[in-house]
Amino acid sequence: MVKLKWQYGSGEVSNKTPPQSVYGFVYELMLKDGKRYIGKKAFWGTTKKPLTQKEMEDRPSKRHRSWKSVTKESKWRDYTSSSKLFGSREVVEKRILMVAKSKRHLTYLETKFMFQEDVLENEIYLNDNIGGRFFADKLI
Repeated sequence: MVKLKWQYGSGEVSNKTPPQSVYGFVYELMLKDGKRYIGKKAFWGTTKKPLTQKEMEDRPSKRHRSWKSVTKESKWRDYTSSSKLFGSREVVEKRILMVAKSKRHLTYLETKFMFQEDVLENEIYLNDNIGGRFFADKLI
């Protein structure tokens, strides 16, 4: 299976590490059967990592946290979707619609594109909800 590269504007997205000033992107996937899917993906992820023994000893007091936040690049290059509606459908094109500077901005843009494209009522889209609040099977 050939790994597809993300398309943005008129070209492919490079494999360079994205700048930390950009949080993530809203994307649209085109599938072999003609269906589409709109979603969002962060370039960066933050996890909690336990402090080393030395870092634990250097804490000002035992009340201070015993972990630190670590930010690392997500696996956005190979990402397709977390949707269970996909099954074994084949993705033929991955397109970045817009980039976002923050988590809140990313959620707003995803919601905006989903409403603009009418994903809950347009049968071409596989999306079955918007923001976990509006569901295709409960519109009426």
